[in-house]
Amino acid sequence: MSAADARAVEFASSPKRQPTFVRGSMATLWDEAGQEYIDCGASFGVGNLGHCNPAIVEAITRQAQELIHVGPSFGTDAKAAFVEKLLSVAPRNLNRVFLSNSGSEAVEAAIKFARAATGRTGIVAAMR
Repeated sequence: MSAADARAVEFASSPKRQPTFVRGSMATLWDEAGQEYIDCGASFGVGNLGHCNPAIVEAITRQAQELIHVGPSFGTDAKAAFVEKLLSVAPRNLNRVFLSNSGSEAVEAAIKFARAATGRTGIVAAMR
């Protein structure tokens, strides 16, 4: 099945756009025709260190050769190293961490933590 065929049967959570990208390197993407594009959005932030960044590819490969995934309720050496590093750069009074798997989950937790810490219930929000 081609990428175009797959897109035709996909339930999309956002509008389908052309082109179909086939590869990337750092901030550059290429489509099926070889046309070059600059990814100014860093693929919604997940590519903020670049597509196929050699250091990231090497780190992913190294981790995948050891352990790909376990549920969030289990500990791993990689998680422990990350938490240790995070706490080492955080202000001293911030000595707990909350790890989430998405921005939505992180924002929801931040709202709950702010409400618990302040006793306030209101939220300031902005809309377009």
